[in-house]
Amino acid sequence: MSRTPSPEEGREIVKWLNRNRQLFKKYAHQYVAYNTNGIITHGENLREVIDKADASGEIYLIYLVPGFTGSIVIL
Repeated sequence: MSRTPSPEEGREIVKWLNRNRQLFKKYAHQYVAYNTNGIITHGENLREVIDKADASGEIYLIYLVPGFTGSIVIL
């Protein structure tokens, strides 16, 4: 199993996600393993995604890509 990212690594990985969110649109309703180097693997089966991500030997986070995105403006 991959090691848990340090708090600093985790913040950098999440920042990467926020900067590259458009890349995830095509993975709606899928789990995506990713890090600051990019997307490692993806799929609908969480166990398979974790196994493939672990096999990569890289540190990663998992993101469940929503089926839609939107925003709310509160006035």
